[in-house]
Amino acid sequence: MTPVSYFVLHLITLPDINYGVYSVNRLVFSYKEDCIEIAQELRQLYDPWVRKPNCVEVKNYEIRVRVPLKKPKGMP
Repeated sequence: MTPVSYFVLHLITLPDINYGVYSVNRLVFSYKEDCIEIAQELRQLYDPWVRKPNCVEVKNYEIRVRVPLKKPKGMP
Protein backbone atom coordinates (compact mmCIF):
# COMPACT_ATOMS: atom_id res chain seq x y z
CA MET A 1 0.00 0.00 0.00
CA THR A 2 1.67 3.22 -1.18
CA PRO A 3 0.72 6.42 0.64
CA VAL A 4 -0.29 9.56 -1.21
CA SER A 5 1.39 12.64 0.29
CA TYR A 6 0.01 16.14 0.22
CA PHE A 7 0.49 19.39 2.12
CA VAL A 8 -2.26 21.23 3.97
CA LEU A 9 -2.66 24.93 4.66
CA HIS A 10 -5.34 25.75 7.21
CA LEU A 11 -6.48 29.25 6.33
CA ILE A 12 -8.36 31.26 8.95
CA THR A 13 -10.38 34.19 7.66
CA LEU A 14 -12.24 36.82 9.63
CA PRO A 15 -14.77 38.47 7.30
CA ASP A 16 -15.99 41.08 9.80
CA ILE A 17 -14.05 41.96 12.96
CA ASN A 18 -17.13 43.52 14.59
CA TYR A 19 -19.02 40.24 14.85
CA GLY A 20 -16.19 37.82 15.65
CA VAL A 21 -17.42 35.31 13.08
CA TYR A 22 -14.57 33.41 11.47
CA SER A 23 -14.13 30.78 8.81
CA VAL A 24 -11.54 27.99 8.69
CA ASN A 25 -10.66 26.67 5.25
CA ARG A 26 -8.40 23.80 4.28
CA LEU A 27 -6.27 24.18 1.15
CA VAL A 28 -4.50 21.08 -0.19
CA PHE A 29 -1.31 21.23 -2.29
CA SER A 30 0.70 18.56 -4.07
CA TYR A 31 4.02 20.37 -3.55
CA LYS A 32 5.35 21.93 -0.36
CA GLU A 33 6.90 24.85 -2.24
CA ASP A 34 3.48 25.92 -3.54
CA CYS A 35 1.97 25.67 -0.08
CA ILE A 36 4.78 27.71 1.51
CA GLU A 37 4.52 30.38 -1.20
CA ILE A 38 0.78 30.87 -0.64
CA ALA A 39 1.20 30.79 3.16
CA GLN A 40 3.87 33.52 2.95
CA GLU A 41 1.67 35.69 0.74
CA LEU A 42 -1.22 35.34 3.21
CA ARG A 43 1.08 35.67 6.25
CA GLN A 44 -0.07 32.35 7.68
CA LEU A 45 3.08 30.24 7.86
CA TYR A 46 1.88 29.44 11.37
CA ASP A 47 -1.64 29.02 12.64
CA PRO A 48 -2.45 32.45 14.17
CA TRP A 49 -4.26 30.96 17.18
CA VAL A 50 -2.16 28.00 18.32
CA ARG A 51 1.10 28.83 16.48
CA LYS A 52 1.42 25.38 14.87
CA PRO A 53 3.21 25.38 11.52
CA ASN A 54 1.12 25.19 8.37
CA CYS A 55 2.08 23.22 5.24
CA VAL A 56 2.87 19.99 7.05
CA GLU A 57 2.97 16.74 5.12
CA VAL A 58 -0.05 14.48 5.38
CA LYS A 59 0.07 10.87 4.19
CA ASN A 60 -3.14 9.29 2.99
CA TYR A 61 -3.38 5.52 2.64
CA GLU A 62 -5.99 4.24 0.22
CA ILE A 63 -7.74 1.18 1.55
CA ARG A 64 -9.86 -0.83 -0.85
CA VAL A 65 -12.56 -3.01 0.59
CA ARG A 66 -14.59 -5.47 -1.44
CA VAL A 67 -18.31 -5.05 -1.17
CA PRO A 68 -19.96 -8.39 -0.40
CA LEU A 69 -22.45 -9.72 -2.92
CA LYS A 70 -26.14 -9.67 -2.04
CA LYS A 71 -27.75 -12.94 -1.01
CA PRO A 72 -29.71 -14.58 -3.78
CA LYS A 73 -33.45 -14.68 -3.27
CA GLY A 74 -34.68 -17.81 -1.59
CA MET A 75 -31.61 -18.28 0.64
CA PRO A 76 -32.25 -18.13 4.38
